[in-house]
Amino acid sequence: MYYLGFDIGGTNARYALVSEDNHQLKILASQKYSIRGAQTPADVAAIVRQVVENLPGDVDRKDVAGVGIAVAGQIDIDEHTIHNAPNLNWHEVDFDAVLRKEIGDLLPHTRIKISNDLNAIAWGEYHFGAGRQLPSMLAVYVGTGIGAGLIVDRRLMLGADNVSGEIGHCKFPEFMSMPCGCGQMGCVEAYAGGKAIEYRIMHDIQTGIVSRAALGLGEDKHPTARCIEQSCKQGVEYAVKFWDDTARALGLLIANAIAILNPHALLLGGGVLEGCPELLARVIDQIMALAPRTATVNLQFIKPTLHDDAGTLGAALLCLDAGEVE
Repeated sequence: MYYLGFDIGGTNARYALVSEDNHQLKILASQKYSIRGAQTPADVAAIVRQVVENLPGDVDRKDVAGVGIAVAGQIDIDEHTIHNAPNLNWHEVDFDAVLRKEIGDLLPHTRIKISNDLNAIAWGEYHFGAGRQLPSMLAVYVGTGIGAGLIVDRRLMLGADNVSGEIGHCKFPEFMSMPCGCGQMGCVEAYAGGKAIEYRIMHDIQTGIVSRAALGLGEDKHPTARCIEQSCKQGVEYAVKFWDDTARALGLLIANAIAILNPHALLLGGGVLEGCPELLARVIDQIMALAPRTATVNLQFIKPTLHDDAGTLGAALLCLDAGEVE
């Protein structure tokens, strides 16, 4: 039996062709697509169709039992409608209907399951990666946006409305003037998510707070978290303060979550944190300084081991009814 797992982020879409035998999954093929300039539901559905049309010759479409789609957004409890995917600019999209219209002729009887991307990532890491054998885990990823997945008592927690783990949309008073892509004001994601970091740097360049030269940026180079990381390593005062401020926000956010959840392990990942060790170290320092000491005595800090495969494997796995998701 085969499953297709897709992980749709704010910048890239990834897919994996997965074989399944007695609940054991194996990735047979995978690929990454940039979607920076093609992020509409129709664009993403077209990628799914392209993948289905080009399955390896020894894979019969009739043997594809499920298509799991992990999306960086808030998914309705019906698992059809994406209420809000801020970094894709999707709002109230019946993505199940879009997909079935696009691939229904190719996979007419195949199950489609749409999940939140961090739920899929956490589920993938829990079963096959860093979280194996752990009773509970909080997975926080900082990429284009900020999200979390929760494993509690060995079950993936979805919440009453299927939108638990939206940690990036917690509000801080000092950010209340900042609009978030979700439509509200004051979200931490609007300050410390990867997209917001790029916006903050560009704003500071345009207003003369910092120069491109100070950050090692050419006139035609787009600022990213990586340029702050490199400048911080070089001791550039602006970059050091930028990372200190960002780490304070992320550290406080995660410390508050630890105070509520008291997980056995904290998994920190995502392109921003994994690509910026200077920032990651500062975030961990802030977490340890701000979280209740009694909640960190036995807390394990773990690193992602599946990386790009976590979301696609998790999306495929969620197509299987394991009875372990609440």
